[in-house]
Amino acid sequence: MEEIVWTDAHIRWMSDASKKSKFYYWIAEHISAYLPPSARVFNAGGGLGDLAIWLSYHVEQVTVIENDPKAVAAFRARCPHNVVAILGDVRTYSPDKLYDALVLYDIGGAEQVLPVVRELSRAKTFVLLSRESAEGEAAIQKMTDSLKSAGVPFAYEPFEQEQVQPFRSREDAKSYLLFAWNRLLTEEELDALLEDSDDAVFPYSFVEQKKLGLIVFDAANPALKKAIV
Repeated sequence: MEEIVWTDAHIRWMSDASKKSKFYYWIAEHISAYLPPSARVFNAGGGLGDLAIWLSYHVEQVTVIENDPKAVAAFRARCPHNVVAILGDVRTYSPDKLYDALVLYDIGGAEQVLPVVRELSRAKTFVLLSRESAEGEAAIQKMTDSLKSAGVPFAYEPFEQEQVQPFRSREDAKSYLLFAWNRLLTEEELDALLEDSDDAVFPYSFVEQKKLGLIVFDAANPALKKAIV
């Protein structure tokens, strides 16, 4: 998993996206269908807490962890009363008691995810991975192969979800795409990607279909109490 660089610009882009995109809303809808309203959920990944915020409408409490102080501060400024933001590392975090459900979004493959599952979850576990690259597809395949070899039942749902990134100017869009793609786009390339809007604050947007895979399994399975390879 590639570590996110939480610059001021990155935080602003993600905050802007939360105003215009229902990307995390629909992911929360996928996940909440499996959960009772009384669930205590732990979430690692999911941007600046947008996934946790949408999940909080469906469950009793959501705890989010992030290892960057700037990102945690930005999220705490907007999180609802039943969402708790923790500064820390999911790989070393130790809760007072296990959570009812665990949601892990792009925190790595089987080697990173399964040890976290043993430490944090006592029931439903949701692993979201990107299918945008061969590396992502391979991580999904390895995860499902590991669960199969251990005899752990799971459900796998590949799906696509629209993500909207609004921009305050063309220069803002150029900076974002340089950050995301590590390449400075030409004006012609920018014209082909951007959609115009009537919004005075966000006159441009970049819309893309994100390919994701959702793996769901029960952390209470005894096979998960030992190392799985």
